[in-house]
Amino acid sequence: MPAFTALTASAYIDYMKIHFVGISGVSMRALADFAASRGNTVSGSDSLLCGHDPKNVEGCDLVVYTNAVKKDNCELVRAKELGIPTIERAEYLGELSKTYGKVVAVAGCHGKSTTTAMLGSCFSGRNATVHVGVANGSRVGGDKFFITEACEYRASFLHLSPDVGVVLNVQYDHPDYYKDYDSLKRAYRSFCDNCKTVIVNGDDEECTVLTDKAITFGVGKNCDYRAVDIRSENGCRSFTLVGKKHARVRLSVVGEHNVYNALATIAAASECGMSLTECLPALNKFRGIPRRFERKGIAFGKTVFTDYAHHPTEIAATISSAKEIFPSVAVVFQPHTYTRTESLMDGFADALSQADTVVLAPIFSAREAQTEGVSSHTLCRKIVEKKDKAYCFDTFTEIIEYCKALNEKAVIFMGAGDINKAADLLVAADLCD
Repeated sequence: MPAFTALTASAYIDYMKIHFVGISGVSMRALADFAASRGNTVSGSDSLLCGHDPKNVEGCDLVVYTNAVKKDNCELVRAKELGIPTIERAEYLGELSKTYGKVVAVAGCHGKSTTTAMLGSCFSGRNATVHVGVANGSRVGGDKFFITEACEYRASFLHLSPDVGVVLNVQYDHPDYYKDYDSLKRAYRSFCDNCKTVIVNGDDEECTVLTDKAITFGVGKNCDYRAVDIRSENGCRSFTLVGKKHARVRLSVVGEHNVYNALATIAAASECGMSLTECLPALNKFRGIPRRFERKGIAFGKTVFTDYAHHPTEIAATISSAKEIFPSVAVVFQPHTYTRTESLMDGFADALSQADTVVLAPIFSAREAQTEGVSSHTLCRKIVEKKDKAYCFDTFTEIIEYCKALNEKAVIFMGAGDINKAADLLVAADLCD
């Protein structure tokens, strides 16, 4: 298919007719909104909406597609026949970002959506354009600042050339793309090489070896942006910032991990010339993003939450945060992809065992075919070796019925698939009873 290259980028940003294939995706919807704000005529299709039709691309100047769309998609095939340039979502994001004055990109295996949203809040007074991978999280703004998530899946973040790049943490994930941990770390090193200024977690050894030119944040004594005197009130942290800047910082989101997210936010904002007087009030007002320990309501005597955690480290952090507030916690977990479940099976079992009761839903396959011998029942047997109260069900209906009788004070519906729908159904069931 005709290539969309850096040589043609400036000609393919504004005043075009652009069609987005897979527009229901959160990132694709945001990119379509950004394109429309730049004077482009935008259209889109998705299998979840009206489906795909070759006629959709006729008369278009450019077709943007998500990597979830197969190469034999009828719209991509028709674009090729007509000689219409096509570009994958991550590459289009990279080219689009080059048209903004300053680009801040947040990478990491965990926390990048929250930190990007935190930065978006801090930069709201400067009318920044924000691209974050959660529903209703992105924002069309001006062209001076572009704040974006930098996703490591399929090395998508290597299409970015940030003025300020942040790396929150590095842990092995996406085994369907990265054959081993070393290949993942090589991608992160390349990302850092693409950044003019790099900010990394100074307490994470895998981060500190990525580059020798980094600004650091953390609780370690040598960090440039350091948190000391950390205190907790109802799970929300406050701390004293020392190092390059000095202030007392108060957060309105729960969990120790958000101290790191806040430090990264402060560091990135400061390196962009923002004062603490402007940054800290916005940070204090930040209340989180959807599906990150998001309270959905009360059902059958327990508080119901949803959370996007789908890696053992994230699961452990969410359970730990919940236990600071509630005396007992149940987790309903939907594993995400067969390759991840198989590769991190022991880690999932260890992390989930920290909950008082564990309920497993079937694996959300996403882009993958079923793998023989890998299932939620397999994971459940691993957990049962560590604790008694672990159960596996094959349908949301069974899970909801079981959850009605749980004695725990909180139940967290956890995973990156559609498990959030089960949380909504449980809350609705109590209203109907």
